Amino acid sequence: MSFHAIGDLAQFMTKRRHSATLQLQIGRLSQELSTGKASDVTRSQNASFGYLADVEHQIVLNSAFNAAAKEASIQASAMQSVLDLVQTKVTEMSDTALLAGHGLNGPALANASATARGALDSIVAALNTSVAGRPVFGGTNLNRAPLVSSDDLIDAIISTTSLASDAASVIAAIDNFFDTPGGDFDTNIYVGGDQDFSAFQLGAGESVRLSIRADDDALKAVLKDMAIAAIAGDPSLSLSRDERLSLLHTAGNAMMSSVDGVIQIRSDLGAAEARIDQSVARIGAERSSLTITQNELTSVDLFETATALEQAQLQLETIYTLTARTSRLNLANFL
Repeated sequence: MSFHAIGDLAQFMTKRRHSATLQLQIGRLSQELSTGKASDVTRSQNASFGYLADVEHQIVLNSAFNAAAKEASIQASAMQSVLDLVQTKVTEMSDTALLAGHGLNGPALANASATARGALDSIVAALNTSVAGRPVFGGTNLNRAPLVSSDDLIDAIISTTSLASDAASVIAAIDNFFDTPGGDFDTNIYVGGDQDFSAFQLGAGESVRLSIRADDDALKAVLKDMAIAAIAGDPSLSLSRDERLSLLHTAGNAMMSSVDGVIQIRSDLGAAEARIDQSVARIGAERSSLTITQNELTSVDLFETATALEQAQLQLETIYTLTARTSRLNLANFL
């Protein structure tokens, strides 16, 4: 009768290898049990990464769309706040200019003109608003505010109207200043970009373009009307009091119409804001769904993992017990 025996050194090396394997397995199973995630995704996916890779790619895209939607929301909110200020200033100034222009018991000419100048300062400053270092109403020119200062604007208008002898001539000169394509306003006052900023991509084929610039016709009308009222009391103009009151009256009437243009812009912007809000909700739902799917693909069964961990620990304890007993064997005990 013959038998095969394993030598002491071979036995030691075999037990050592089994012990090391079990220790690695226990470490891996302990990590998976504590995190709920598979430590070896290749093994958990059976080396088939197509679906998981697509899900992770969609998560990256979703994050980009979420960032774009938040940026669009911030910019639209800033635009709406500025336009609300513009609408309020024009509405208030319209009443003030009409009262002064009719010569009723309203504000005096100088007071009305000074009020218009203050409103113009506020409007120009608001239209030069920047968000995160980017001018909101400047189109593609991101390096500077879209409008020169209100002081520069008034100086340019006064220079343009210096030879005017009556209210009609002043208004004609200012109309030409603002409304001529490529004229003084487009060349010297509006210094922003001549192209709209690119649309925000919101995913699912959805995009939104916030293309309001400071040279928009409705905003130019506001600036023009406010400038007429502001220079009505300027002493450099060679106009009679009646002519100056006529300027205020004309500006007040024009403001009643120009405020409608601002309201229309705000309405269009409100529709864009609604689309952005809908996109934010959709992107959030998609992100939740993708995250759940990713977790399902990379997670482990906690019950199976706990059972496997317990078995590995039991096997390791068995090896330690056998090793301890073997180490106590000697010829005296055997005999």
